[in-house]
Amino acid sequence: MKKRFCYLSLMMLAVIFALSAVSICHAAENTKEKEAMQQKTAPRAAMLPILSSNDPVTANFITDQLVNCLAERKVFSFANKDNVQKSVAAGGYDLTKIFGLSTDEYKALGKTLEADYLLHGIIAIRKSLKFTGWRRDVDVYIKLYDGKTGESIESWRSMTDFTWTDAATEKDTEKMAEAVVKHICGKMKDSGY
Repeated sequence: MKKRFCYLSLMMLAVIFALSAVSICHAAENTKEKEAMQQKTAPRAAMLPILSSNDPVTANFITDQLVNCLAERKVFSFANKDNVQKSVAAGGYDLTKIFGLSTDEYKALGKTLEADYLLHGIIAIRKSLKFTGWRRDVDVYIKLYDGKTGESIESWRSMTDFTWTDAATEKDTEKMAEAVVKHICGKMKDSGY
């Protein structure tokens, strides 16, 4: 009887040990799957310079801020800015065209930069006289193109014209530009690219 009890106890311990080992392996496997999903790489994009006929400094600021925001939120990983500028210059692409590049040009640029997507946009700074001084409103329009086909996929626009701001902010183009960048970045993140 004692031998049988010892034998059953050993069997129970063996079963408990085996179940513990299986659950530990399963937990480790689930953790690896979760980590793999979290480390999913963002699609590669190339940000073409955002153009402005009346304020190139703010256009550069918005371009850089939008790239930083989208990269931080892991919406896109971006091609190097210098490589983008060199590729645009080498290909003779005219980014100042009012309707943007042709489908074939976006496709060729996407291939050159090995980009899944291309972002291209324009901004306008409008000044209006208020009781507090000159208000500097920022209007940004960004289009997303497929890097493989050159087709336009989606677009986003943000304007500060209708937002209520304090006098110090509405006179500061950079602060108005930051508000636009945050707004567009949020819209693009919500789009799920």
